[in-house]
Amino acid sequence: MGSGQHLNTSVSILLALAQDMNAPVVQVWALHALGLIADSGGPMFRSYVEPTLSLALKLLLSMPPTHVDVHQCIGKCLSAVITTIGPELQGNTNSISTARSSLLVACSIMQDHGDALVQTEAISCLQQLHMFAPRHVNLSSLVPVLCSALNCPHLLLRRAAVACLRQLSQREAREVCEHASSWAKENAALNGCAGKGGSNQQQQKQQRQRWACEGAPLPWEAELPGVLFALLDRETDPRLVSHLHDSLTSMLQAMLDDSLGQWLGLCKDVLTAADTSASAAPAAPEREADAEGLDEFDDDEEAIKAGEEPISHPAVGPRWPTKVFAAESLHKIITLCENQKAHFDLGLAREERSLNPKQDFLVLHLSDLVRMAFMAATSDSDPLRLEGLKTLQLIIDKFSDVPEPEFPGHVILEQYQAQVGAALRPAFSPETPSHVTAMACQVCSAWIGSGVARDLNDLRRVHQLLVSSLTKLQKGANSLLYNESASTLEKLAILKAWAEVYIVAMEKEHEKVVPNKRASGDSSDQEDYDAGEDDTAGRESLLKLVSPELLCLSRYWLAALKDHALLSLPAEFSSQLPHDGGAFYTSDTVESARPHYRDAWPPILHAASLWLTQGGGFEGGLHQEAPPDGLGTGGLRGGESFLHLSRSSQSQTPQEINRDWFYLLFGICMEALCGQRVSDTPECVPVCLQALHQLLSHPLPSEILGKDLQLSVELCHVLHRMLLARDSAQCQLMVMKIAKLIVAAWQESYDTERKQKLREVAPANQEPRGLAETVLATVGEGGENGELVAGQSVVHALLEVCLCLLVRQLPQLSPQLSSALHGVRHRAQGTRALDSESGQLIAAALGVVADLPQLCSPAGCMTVVPTILFLLTSVLKEVAIQPGQPVSTGGLVVTMAPVNSVLQGLKALALLPLHQNTEHSKQWVALLRSTLSRIIDFTKTSEETGKLDDISMLLAIAMFVLNAPKEVVQVANLQYPCINLFKHGLLKEDVVQLWCVQTLRSIFQHQDRSVSTPYIHSLGPRVVETLLHCADDLGNTTENELRLNVALECLQTLETLLAAAPADGKAHMMLLYVPVLVNLLLDPVTHQAASAARRKLHQAALGRLTRVGPQYPQEFRAVIGRLPQLKSKIESAVRSGSRDAEGERPGTPKTIQTNQSAPSIKLKTDFSNFTG
Repeated sequence: MGSGQHLNTSVSILLALAQDMNAPVVQVWALHALGLIADSGGPMFRSYVEPTLSLALKLLLSMPPTHVDVHQCIGKCLSAVITTIGPELQGNTNSISTARSSLLVACSIMQDHGDALVQTEAISCLQQLHMFAPRHVNLSSLVPVLCSALNCPHLLLRRAAVACLRQLSQREAREVCEHASSWAKENAALNGCAGKGGSNQQQQKQQRQRWACEGAPLPWEAELPGVLFALLDRETDPRLVSHLHDSLTSMLQAMLDDSLGQWLGLCKDVLTAADTSASAAPAAPEREADAEGLDEFDDDEEAIKAGEEPISHPAVGPRWPTKVFAAESLHKIITLCENQKAHFDLGLAREERSLNPKQDFLVLHLSDLVRMAFMAATSDSDPLRLEGLKTLQLIIDKFSDVPEPEFPGHVILEQYQAQVGAALRPAFSPETPSHVTAMACQVCSAWIGSGVARDLNDLRRVHQLLVSSLTKLQKGANSLLYNESASTLEKLAILKAWAEVYIVAMEKEHEKVVPNKRASGDSSDQEDYDAGEDDTAGRESLLKLVSPELLCLSRYWLAALKDHALLSLPAEFSSQLPHDGGAFYTSDTVESARPHYRDAWPPILHAASLWLTQGGGFEGGLHQEAPPDGLGTGGLRGGESFLHLSRSSQSQTPQEINRDWFYLLFGICMEALCGQRVSDTPECVPVCLQALHQLLSHPLPSEILGKDLQLSVELCHVLHRMLLARDSAQCQLMVMKIAKLIVAAWQESYDTERKQKLREVAPANQEPRGLAETVLATVGEGGENGELVAGQSVVHALLEVCLCLLVRQLPQLSPQLSSALHGVRHRAQGTRALDSESGQLIAAALGVVADLPQLCSPAGCMTVVPTILFLLTSVLKEVAIQPGQPVSTGGLVVTMAPVNSVLQGLKALALLPLHQNTEHSKQWVALLRSTLSRIIDFTKTSEETGKLDDISMLLAIAMFVLNAPKEVVQVANLQYPCINLFKHGLLKEDVVQLWCVQTLRSIFQHQDRSVSTPYIHSLGPRVVETLLHCADDLGNTTENELRLNVALECLQTLETLLAAAPADGKAHMMLLYVPVLVNLLLDPVTHQAASAARRKLHQAALGRLTRVGPQYPQEFRAVIGRLPQLKSKIESAVRSGSRDAEGERPGTPKTIQTNQSAPSIKLKTDFSNFTG
């Protein structure tokens, strides 16, 4: 057929043979061959479409209906022609329009044929036409045909009708249901008029014969979805049932928003329908008992029923496969509603319902949901019980946190505790299959962990079911009804459920700190504390219920993890598997057991890690003997010997056993993180990271890790891989927490090594300081030469991890990526788009980076610190971007987590004692100077579109002034720019002035007078000027709380200067301080008209005057004597405000507690110009 000549000859011959009206058999085979050529020829058959359509129409009109085979082959040939034309049927050209019209006419003719096979071909052709040209298929005429065929006795016709409905519902489900509903109403009206006779009686009879139902009638009052549900109870053909499922699922997804109640009603009717056999059984004795009394009515009853049609097929209740599908549909309904908050918020749902009564919400049908799940979970069919338990678990997950508006502090599921317990109880009976019990265990753990049941007795009902399941873990408890694989599934599901309950119990135990903190607060939080106390009781109960079983459970968890580790080995290590199997599997069920372990191990690993580190496992719980009256280790092959993981010796010490179990759990985590499989559950990675975090938080694993360089480097490489492969902020944050623990482990290890070497050197050395410096120079990474080798350095590996995260969040840090970002505008826009999660990640990475020098020797520090300082300053440049809108106290850039981490990192590095090291002091000072110079340059070179935040820059400079060696900040080319920046800060907006004054007060209090004195001389007068300007502004404007805070901070700073002044300079300082305070006082006339902020400033000044007089009496009298005009103003203010002068108003700064032994500062600047 590849040759055009052969194709032309073959088609011509077949077209001629198909027209031979005297040989129907020849026509059949000719049409069949023509259809095969059209199917296989594809585009090559395109030129023969018109003659083929012409032949088909001619034969349909001329062949007698008795030749069913010919008509059926015509339909198959037309189907092949439609496939050949394909999407071109949507066109509007003359040839396509003619072909499309011919096909529609042919389908209409075949629809009117009396044979079901021909009608099947007609429906198939219309289905194909709808696929290629949906706009040209009239659904108003097609859907009634399909609906009438649903009750046809012919399987092929029903299958074709349902298949077509399946395709239509995927695209136009709503229109299909509307046309079906209209047809059902017309059909009912037509049947109602059938007995009246008339000229159309014969036609109506034919229609009734076509629509007639040989079996029980379909429930069209429930519309099309209800009819399809009813068909599920009748049909047994797998393909037809599958198409019914797909049709219902498509309709559910398309129409759920407008008809939620209808779909829930359908599922409810199916799931709660009573079995007819069960309902008929009790009725039989009643009929027998009343038979004598009913005999006299039998004749009349028969007479009444004589005119009715006999019921050949009584109504049958839904079969269990239909109920299973209804339960699955209920599961889909809940899942489809999860994106709308109102479906899971009773208060919001009632509010929306009051505004629009037609709206319906899932939470309003919660009682029906629970009832349906209960009916399914307590049925006799195991598949239905499984679906019921799954639905119940989904209900618990979705509605456990929904509050009850009428009872604050309670949730709406609390009223269904009895139903949940009753639904779970049958699943734990001895005759229940293992997979059903396994699912019930998961529901139990979900219910206990949800926190719905707060009372101890309510918890105990479900808890006792889990306790009863533990007996199945004992040796010899396997049921003979099911195979070993089912037993493995059941046991692991029980352990998984207990693990999830224990995890929730431990998490809630940690949360008890919150109400305790509330209890220590003020009495205004007493109501919150009472609620927290009630919640705490429930939390204590949960852990109290779990604790008695922990000793046995921990052994089962560890044994399951040991089995999982062995089963996860590659095939070449299969010889290491135990010959008699593991704790919960046999050697014959290795392959079938692997999937069960793969599903159950993540929560078991998490629970085992929690128990070992926080439950006392490493401290001795791992080595305790199982209680003789408890479950013991009867279910574990080998008894207590399973604790010994090493084959070399069965007499290991507890420390060696702890170490081996740490390595096992650590290895499981590493294997799961490195070799992720498609079959792994999504929570595998978060659980492994949490387990690693739990393990490394304990001193024992931390000590092991701090002594194993290769293990730590390998862990860092895995963490680096996680950052590259995972976009989840939660996973990335957990990675940084683990990196922090690695730093802590090695820091503890190096601290121990330093102390040990100091103890060895100091007693025998007459000059311990010099020799100790030489000895300690070798402790830490880098040694004496400062070399950090990649692959052999924990610091290098951790730096890679941190840099990876920083570059992912801030691509501008990478030279290769920064070239793609053009200009400062892109950087500013990218920085402002930084969300809170990204800020936390950057802060966590910087926290690890700042701690890395603690792991290095002095020479190693000089190798790694330049990189760290460059990273810190680069991040500061990218994140400390001043926002476009004016800053306020509520959204300051300096309060962002990344900026705060940069400042803390700069402080930590500035405090490093490297300036005391004779070998590296000069290089260290030069490095800090270079960093400070770079920060100062940021303030000079920043453009307006990406201007750096003034407060962040001032605080970054203050970190060096306050913490760096004085050799760094006393050089003139750095000191003068720093002072100028603070001068400019005092001239900016109020919030910048506020932070600037606060920072200056810290600098003025610096212990080293040589550092603080230049700032006092240069910026002290500026503070006074700022104070006086604030007083003037508060007197001329309305309420300005921020401006008042600036003035109060200036007063606090001046008071700090007075306290720090030397004894011989107190009089000079008082001569400045007292006049400034007096100038802030208001006279009685202006006091009443002043704003509230100005009056607060007046009270603050007056309060300080009343304190400074008794505190420095001689100096105060000297000032009053020298400036007598101040005395009258003070006395007037005291008399007018005697009531307010007893104490400072709320919001004013507290009095500084001066230190009598504080270092004195000699003031060289004359402040007399600021007496006012």
